[in-house]
Amino acid sequence: AKGFAMGDPASLVRVIVDGDSKRILGATIIGPYAPILIQEIINLMYTPEGTYQPMYQAMHIHPALPEVVQRAFGRLSPIDGGHGEHSHH
Repeated sequence: AKGFAMGDPASLVRVIVDGDSKRILGATIIGPYAPILIQEIINLMYTPEGTYQPMYQAMHIHPALPEVVQRAFGRLSPIDGGHGEHSHH
């Protein structure tokens, strides 16, 4: 998810998720609010399931910084360029 929502077009949120288990494997956040946003992902990684589902399915106020992370999870695509299956269910 690009960072125009963070007020910095050079900002970026990238997440890596296991396609089968939905477990978060890693994340990169670049931008002025990166420490605040990465904490959202760290909290998810330390849950028993370690998946992005709670954040992806959560209701966020608008506008809010966590929407940027939620949007990144909503735009997941397979590493093979989109030729594999993908679902948010």
